[in-house]
Amino acid sequence: MRIHRKITSAAVAAGAALTGVVATPAPASAAATTKCSSTQHREVDTVGPNLDIYVKLCVVRDASNRYHAQAVVSWKDGGGGACCGMEKVLVEVRLERRDAVQRRTSGNLQASMSGFSDGTIRLKTSTYTSSSPGGWTADGKVVYNIQNDGAGDRTWQLGGSPSI
Repeated sequence: MRIHRKITSAAVAAGAALTGVVATPAPASAAATTKCSSTQHREVDTVGPNLDIYVKLCVVRDASNRYHAQAVVSWKDGGGGACCGMEKVLVEVRLERRDAVQRRTSGNLQASMSGFSDGTIRLKTSTYTSSSPGGWTADGKVVYNIQNDGAGDRTWQLGGSPSI
């Protein structure tokens, strides 16, 4: 009898432990989502054909509450070369929460835009992990300088993404 009771007590204890595990909810995780701005366009008057730059900013959250921002930058009518293309095309993308910068990255795309007539490059910030919901956006700017025009740097402030 004692053996039977011990087995029964152990089985009940194991069942209770298993029930506790099953009844305990897993930590909530957010659904993955991406929100992007509309594609923004700037035509830059160069010595050759006018360079057309297109930028779309996106904020991304994965299922583990990791956020990053990215800029998808495309161009057409590039390829002016060193003599008449661009001195600088610096694209900056920022991951922001309620307009406070959490992550930032930038890339000078001058060589690509001056060397190739068209293309697409994606710039992505490092990730930021947070369980704080709401207010996450992608924002950015483009600083460009046209070769041999004497005007110096110009800044194009981009419209940010919708928030997630």
